[in-house]
Amino acid sequence: MPNLKKWLGTPVLVLVLAGCQVFGMPLCGNGKLNLSHANLSPREFTCPELANDYTYDIKGTLDADNETNQKITIKSMATAAVVDKLAGSWGMSVGDKSGAEDIDFSPKSLNPGQKTTFKFTTPWSCTDNGNNTQETYADFKIQLIIDTDHGKYAVDLPTHRMRMA
Repeated sequence: MPNLKKWLGTPVLVLVLAGCQVFGMPLCGNGKLNLSHANLSPREFTCPELANDYTYDIKGTLDADNETNQKITIKSMATAAVVDKLAGSWGMSVGDKSGAEDIDFSPKSLNPGQKTTFKFTTPWSCTDNGNNTQETYADFKIQLIIDTDHGKYAVDLPTHRMRMA
């Protein structure tokens, strides 16, 4: 009978460890929402010549791994952009800021232990007066701001380059 007790205890231990938590405390992972592998498309865009307030979308993805023992609900997402580099003639300066509030995104929540890829879309616009005699572009550092029921997260996204035709 001692071997029977050993065999019966092992499946219980395996089931507890498979759930990655004991008494609500995570045993697996780091107990956090981990965000990685941010991507944008397009990473570079050429504004059409003589365009005035031409709008286009930048689509992005971000991998998420909920290593907490709680469901995380995403309240909203926003983007914040800062001009990082300029070439040519612009009506803005390095350091100027812009952004978009309440951008479209999915999914809206992550269950405990769930891995997913967030998909989001942020609006962008440009104006090209057509008087560009030299290479003209602006590089923007972009952050994705994620507001959840467990706090706010800011994730650096790849640089976006806007060129003039």
